[in-house]
Amino acid sequence: MTVEQAISEISSLPIDDQLKVVQAIWDRLPESSTLALSDAARSELVRRIASYTAAPTTLMTEAQLRARMRSSDT
Repeated sequence: MTVEQAISEISSLPIDDQLKVVQAIWDRLPESSTLALSDAARSELVRRIASYTAAPTTLMTEAQLRARMRSSDT
């Protein structure tokens, strides 16, 4: 199976199952893996850290984020 075939097959799953696949793949990556960040990704990360530092109470839990996403689908 090619990567494209796997992605196509995974894309046909319900969104909750797709997220489970993403999480499972993420969890299996070696901790020693390093990824080079693009300048845009690095800038976004810096922006998000600054935003959190300025207002840490705005941070949402995973459950809150999922609930917010579900309510915006309707």
